[in-house]
Amino acid sequence: MPHFYVCPQNIVSGVFTISGPGAHYLIDVRRFSIGRPIMLFDGLGASYEGIITEISKQKIVGKILSSSFKKNPFNVNIYVAIPKGQRLDWLIEKCAELGINKLIPLICQRSQLNSLSAGKLERFNKISISASCQCGRNDIMQIDNPIDFFEAINAAAKQENTKNILAGESQETLPIKNILSQKDFNQINIFIGPEGGFTKDEIDFANAHKVLFISLGQNILRIETAAIVAAALIMAQMENII
Repeated sequence: MPHFYVCPQNIVSGVFTISGPGAHYLIDVRRFSIGRPIMLFDGLGASYEGIITEISKQKIVGKILSSSFKKNPFNVNIYVAIPKGQRLDWLIEKCAELGINKLIPLICQRSQLNSLSAGKLERFNKISISASCQCGRNDIMQIDNPIDFFEAINAAAKQENTKNILAGESQETLPIKNILSQKDFNQINIFIGPEGGFTKDEIDFANAHKVLFISLGQNILRIETAAIVAAALIMAQMENII
């Protein structure tokens, strides 16, 4: 059954309301009608089975019949240099499908793009919501404003119960399964650099803050490829541990 997003503020006393573009899509594109069962999620981890009771031009109202909650017991956040063009759209969609908790655009010394407009961030959030609808996820991958690499590493190093992992060309890399073998954490931060790679200053700074280095193989990967490979490997490993 299709899986649609509804703002948690629009679920009150067992009644849900969908308005705006979401209602237009359900009414005019999907042709939903009164009495139709519908599956919903609130972006916070809750899923609902409901039934539509009212339809107007731009609004759907329905009754909640049952609910459940499903969310990963651990967080995986990915800090990634901003790729050019539409490649970030694809990266956001795939990271959301994989179950990444948060995507943070990273400003590195070799970054070619260092900012994102408010309009782009709004569009990226829509892509993340759409990906959750498509893959049956009950929560939504958050997308933060861009952050400077050094600031991000410094903040991540202060987080408790967290593993900080950087994919890069370091001579002292560790196998992911070794890094994640002990369940002494509930959050992982992954750092993916620009296509020129991290600078020596950035690598030295990460080392000084006890960031762990992993290798993604001998081939040079584009930003979005490296991010997806790292995320998929870590998510798969975590599924085996939890």
